[in-house]
Amino acid sequence: MTDFHAGQGGSASSPAVDHRAAIGRYLKLADRAMTALGQEEVPDAAAVRQAYDRAAGLAAKLRERCARPVSVGIVGEYSAGKSMLLGTLLGRPGLLPTSGSPTTGNVTVLRLQPAAPGEDTRVRGARIEYLTRDELADTVDYIMNELVRTVQRAGGGRDVSALAGYNPVRDGWEILNRWAETTLDWAAMENSRLLGITLELTRIRDALRLAGEFVLNGHSGLVLPVEVDILRQALDIEDIRELPRSFPRTAQGFPVSPRDPVTARTLRVGFTLIRRVVCQVSVAEGDWAGPLPGDGSAAELCDLPGLGATAVRDEYLSVRELDEIDAIVIVLPSHRAERDDARQFYSLLERNRRGKGALSESILVAANCFDLLQPPDTLHTGAADLIASSRDLASLHRMATTLNGRREDRIAFTSSLVAIATRGLPYDRGGEEGDKITKMLGAAGAQAERWKRIAGDLSLTDPDHAYTAALREFGRDGGISGLRAMLDRHVRTYGVFLKHEAVVPIAADLLAALRTLDRMLRPAVQGVSGDARGTGSLTALFRMIEEETSRTMRSLGLLTDPERLSVEGTWVAPGVGSAVLDLARAGATYDVFTWREWQEYRERVKDDGRIGPPLGRSQTGGTGRGSGFGIARAMPAEADATAPDTTERLFGRFEPTCVRAVGTAREIYLTAVASWAERRHRELAPARERLRDPAARAAAERLLTALDPGDGGEARWHNLLSLAAMDWLPGAAAGLLPVPVPLPAAETARIAERFPLRTAHALPWHGDRLNIAGDAGARIVSHQMNIFRVRGDIVAAVNHYLRRHLLADAARLGRVLREELQELRNAVPAEESVRSMTRSGPAEARRSGPSGGPIRDLLDEWGDEPGRKTR
Repeated sequence: MTDFHAGQGGSASSPAVDHRAAIGRYLKLADRAMTALGQEEVPDAAAVRQAYDRAAGLAAKLRERCARPVSVGIVGEYSAGKSMLLGTLLGRPGLLPTSGSPTTGNVTVLRLQPAAPGEDTRVRGARIEYLTRDELADTVDYIMNELVRTVQRAGGGRDVSALAGYNPVRDGWEILNRWAETTLDWAAMENSRLLGITLELTRIRDALRLAGEFVLNGHSGLVLPVEVDILRQALDIEDIRELPRSFPRTAQGFPVSPRDPVTARTLRVGFTLIRRVVCQVSVAEGDWAGPLPGDGSAAELCDLPGLGATAVRDEYLSVRELDEIDAIVIVLPSHRAERDDARQFYSLLERNRRGKGALSESILVAANCFDLLQPPDTLHTGAADLIASSRDLASLHRMATTLNGRREDRIAFTSSLVAIATRGLPYDRGGEEGDKITKMLGAAGAQAERWKRIAGDLSLTDPDHAYTAALREFGRDGGISGLRAMLDRHVRTYGVFLKHEAVVPIAADLLAALRTLDRMLRPAVQGVSGDARGTGSLTALFRMIEEETSRTMRSLGLLTDPERLSVEGTWVAPGVGSAVLDLARAGATYDVFTWREWQEYRERVKDDGRIGPPLGRSQTGGTGRGSGFGIARAMPAEADATAPDTTERLFGRFEPTCVRAVGTAREIYLTAVASWAERRHRELAPARERLRDPAARAAAERLLTALDPGDGGEARWHNLLSLAAMDWLPGAAAGLLPVPVPLPAAETARIAERFPLRTAHALPWHGDRLNIAGDAGARIVSHQMNIFRVRGDIVAAVNHYLRRHLLADAARLGRVLREELQELRNAVPAEESVRSMTRSGPAEARRSGPSGGPIRDLLDEWGDEPGRKTR
């Protein structure tokens, strides 16, 4: 059982929670809410109508989310081969467009169904779903923020004040056109990232100019069927990424209309207005029909645009889609696994909605293009030894286990080329891509055989390790069967659980929206005493405290996210300030860079750029000039048998640096927590003033005494004051997370595991070093450039260690604080309880039943938000 599941009282497969039944109950809530909303008489007032529309939109979203299939997202950097891998999973490698450059520019959803007898796997039909105007405005907001950040990072004194708070979709395109034409140097191509983002905006501008009818107002976007033979025009982005040498003028031409037949030109003109493409795929008998969750309903596979391409719009579409994805396959290119693209995607997941535990449960890793990884020639006694003997394999292992919570059984080694070579799968042999595949098949098959032999050796020395089976599957069919089985297990075990996790916050938002609407339709009754009228009703007072408490609970997400939390206790604004984690990493990096050993290395560089072995001490104990005065000290001589090994010296610096980095990070984090608490204290001032008002206090105390006659409501009153203060948090946080950080004995071993220069990768003067490959290898690892890489590896290891600890600290504080706030929150009487008691007294209130209209009856039936006890 994971820590996350332990905190929830059971695992995803535990009978403690019936996730399917819970999803069914939320589906009934959505239906009941839609019915209740239809029965209410809503006055023609803008605020009430807005609240009504929000509740109706959330009810529709909840119903759709409960009814849709379990969704599996295939994500990764561009050119990682994920589109081809997705087709290979279904037995058809060329099912989706593939290329070595960015290709997929829209979210592609594959909904699978059995093909007719004798039919091949194929895309049977497709439809295009367009963005609404509000969604398009949100997309452009995202791109504009990135544009401003890019300008600020680039420097050069460019003025972006005209872009502050500006959205071209809402405010028109003239400001952007004027700024981009007069500020940017298109002819010099001085900053391709900046020009590329601006070009994206002009593509949206032109699409709105020529295909604006495809963008609708309201909650639902336009949906149009599209012929399969022109489907690639809605997916393939390769021909719109070239940068022009001058600012593009607004496109001219005849507009296209959704009333006309959908053609390739229609799709091209309105490409940037597309939200996603949904394909109906008929799967041939005998091919894999996709993973099925435990409830027997189908799952859908979702191909997201590749990260690392230039399009910010693509990134935003991925962020949006993540809200509706239950399980995730991250496709890593095995030969370059430790790039920032995977970490970027992981950050997007954390930023979007997923807690650390739920995130680790949702991720599988496909180590793709594994045929490009060279099998090591050295002998190995087990999986750990195998990993240590190959830098590329160690790098892949490190990144994959970082992403999926150190679950080696959730990693598959895959290659579409090996699958084609070993299983004879059909592929498009024409064109440049077809020629490339044909030429590479032989080498891929040979690599598969080498890895299969290694898997055979592991079967004897380390049969139970997950990599033994994964390598065996790779040698058999490129790991495709293994990845299919992993997906089947994962979706059956966790898919419905993760879907449940995604549904809960939507249901909570719906109930909150219904409460807001209900208050507008049926204003609160005045308080228990006429004395409280001067400061508002008693009902309004407790409603205010509850709303402020809800804000506090919601903002806990910021405290648990040190990657976005600033030292000022707020979100890190675009281009302004740094996150807690960034500041901690910067400090740790500086710490490592100031180690004196690096200077010693530089002093030992020879003419050929190689670094000599460690210097020893002269054995004479003097200056070599006789007895002398003994003032002069011996100069270093060449290394001798007693010279300290450089690797051990660096390790002696590594452990205290890790410990110091965690302590510094915790200090920065506690400063941010104190700032957050101080800001929340200021925001809660109106609630404290209401509680201090004599009339309101007297009425509240009478109500609390009626609720808890045993102590006269004293405990509730104390908890209410604590909720309205939050000034106790800094001291409590410092007690929970002391500085300096205590270091358990077991932690020393964990630090040692992170040290990059363990025996297999030690510096060349280490006596037990295993893998210096002759003179050439010795020259490489002893060259001064390798020391720079070593320093970078150590910085990465220290920062990984501090990140893990800081995220664990933040999660721990968030968990304890959430529990504490929930205890305090139980002191706040529910609004209906206050109404009932102020109307007719406690005894009669307990006997009274639901009343007040369809929405009120629904809220009385549900009591409180999902996952919380009714007070």
